[in-house]
Amino acid sequence: MSEFTAKKLREARNAVGLSQDEAANRMKISRRKLQGIEANENQVTTDDILEFAKLYKVDVRELLLESYAEESEEQILCNRYISLCRLYDQLSTKDKEDIFWVIKQRIAGLI
Repeated sequence: MSEFTAKKLREARNAVGLSQDEAANRMKISRRKLQGIEANENQVTTDDILEFAKLYKVDVRELLLESYAEESEEQILCNRYISLCRLYDQLSTKDKEDIFWVIKQRIAGLI
């Protein structure tokens, strides 16, 4: 792992307002291990990085790629939109209809 990734993991955790204890509990690892990861002293697996990205609600690329992190906010949003569209295209027609129903309900303030 790189110093960049360790720093980004720490920043992402702080951005979602989790303490090290809370994040470690959710990741099912010890606080000591998380401290080591954020200090770039412990290695992490690919699966761990994926779980951190889910927990912190960030794109995996934000944790791993310096060039991605240096992109403008507009470009990052564009990349997320493209990823979302690709995932959406893989859904069944029924799932797409369900998504639109939820969005309409949310806009109407019903959920």
